[in-house]
Amino acid sequence: MNPKLRAAGIMIRDFKAGDPRHGSERQVLVQCDEDESFYRFAGGTVEYGETAAEAIVREFMEEYDLEVKVGPLIAVNEHFFQYYGKEHHQVTLIHHCELAETDDIPEPLWHKEHSSVKLVWRTLSQLKRRPVYPEGIFPMLEQEYPTMVHLVTGRGNR
Repeated sequence: MNPKLRAAGIMIRDFKAGDPRHGSERQVLVQCDEDESFYRFAGGTVEYGETAAEAIVREFMEEYDLEVKVGPLIAVNEHFFQYYGKEHHQVTLIHHCELAETDDIPEPLWHKEHSSVKLVWRTLSQLKRRPVYPEGIFPMLEQEYPTMVHLVTGRGNR
């Protein structure tokens, strides 16, 4: 089976100490379920003939009516998993992104097709309390100037 190609966007905002609106802790825009039992980055499948950056722009618009600017590639995640007894290999290209207009969004911002999925800004302290996917991405979120990472997840001890 050939790998499935996905693309996702990471958005990070930092505030100056004492910012009355948000405090000084770094925040990350994440997608999650209603109970916030996990966090992940918004995105989706790259369609034939489309670049990863184009897919990110399309997915944010389709899912949340948000216009985004796509920056550099900052992570690659190769994820191996079983689904309904079949082996799968999914590759996600994760880019740094910014919201085109403002970084203030209505919170929560609900997914247009999946009513139990929302988009929210969360601090690093909040993210530490639940799983953040892809596994192993959290240390990169803590870096002031993150370096490119390649994460391989779901393979166990192979």
